[in-house]
Amino acid sequence: MYDIPKEIKAKPKIVGLEVKELIILLVSFFLFFTVLKDLVHGILFIPYILMASGTLFWMVLPSRNNPRLKNYMSLYLYFKRNKYTYHAVDVKKIMNDYLYGEGDHRE
Repeated sequence: MYDIPKEIKAKPKIVGLEVKELIILLVSFFLFFTVLKDLVHGILFIPYILMASGTLFWMVLPSRNNPRLKNYMSLYLYFKRNKYTYHAVDVKKIMNDYLYGEGDHRE
């Protein structure tokens, strides 16, 4: 009798892209093909167009490493991260502490 929606928080899409993604593509398109094209030598213009188009297409594809994110979101998070809070984990030290118990005398 009543239609039950499958998604409650559905985002509006235009041409298969969310509005935010469409704005990012339009701004990037404007940047690549108007402002930055003057910096490219005439001989390299066709490879530049192909590379820029491929990069714009890649940005809106889903990220392989971060589920539920797009590639442009992954890039944003990569550059936004705090580089001083990451510390490498020494797996061997953790295993040695677990097996031999630093401070914990197992006999």
